[in-house]
Amino acid sequence: MKAIIRWVAVCCLAGFTSVATAERLKVFRWQANSSSPERLVQGMMTAAKIHEKYGATVGIFRMDVGSSGYPTFDYVLRWDSGSDWEKTKEANSSEERQAFWARLPKPLGTLLWSMEAPNWDDSAKAADFEKDGPYRVYVWQLDAGKAAAVSASFTQAAKMHTAMGAKINIYQEGVGGNGKVHYVMSFKDWKDMADYVDKVMASEEFRFLQAAAAGAATPIGSIQGEPLYYTGR
Repeated sequence: MKAIIRWVAVCCLAGFTSVATAERLKVFRWQANSSSPERLVQGMMTAAKIHEKYGATVGIFRMDVGSSGYPTFDYVLRWDSGSDWEKTKEANSSEERQAFWARLPKPLGTLLWSMEAPNWDDSAKAADFEKDGPYRVYVWQLDAGKAAAVSASFTQAAKMHTAMGAKINIYQEGVGGNGKVHYVMSFKDWKDMADYVDKVMASEEFRFLQAAAAGAATPIGSIQGEPLYYTGR
């Protein structure tokens, strides 16, 4: 993993596509316009096939905690290289893409926000998420001057959580965001998540780490959900 300060410098000075080796993602958060989101999900599935054709790995995730109102979904694009990202972006103006939007009879959902972010882990690949199950995301705002402290504490927390059965990936917002850190915990199934919660609640070591890291970052929010679709699954 690399320190947070490195990602800030990369995003601000070199641009998103310069991080050539790390998995990076773009998240589109959509809320259905009714309590029956089937048509929105169907539209996402169709869009996924187009994005996959043009270099992206695609995930569709349904939120069950942390959203309000009508059902909410994250449509996630992942890439392993700047060239794959470029291929997807250039396809936005393709005839196939324009025909897809033209076929939609009316807006099926509301785009709440979108953002791009690189993975802290240079070894992570888009295909690594194919078999992931339920997940939680904790969003943190770095306090001023605390980037190094957050990097150290989050890296240590990731080691502890991995040992307890969670799969950890950490992202920092780039374009579309303001630098917040997204701490993502994935599990094989709901039972594995429940077992992890029992372990972390009983961990004095983790409570000590929480106390030591106090004042370095401020919690902004959290969500929980599960995947509906992932490329190759």
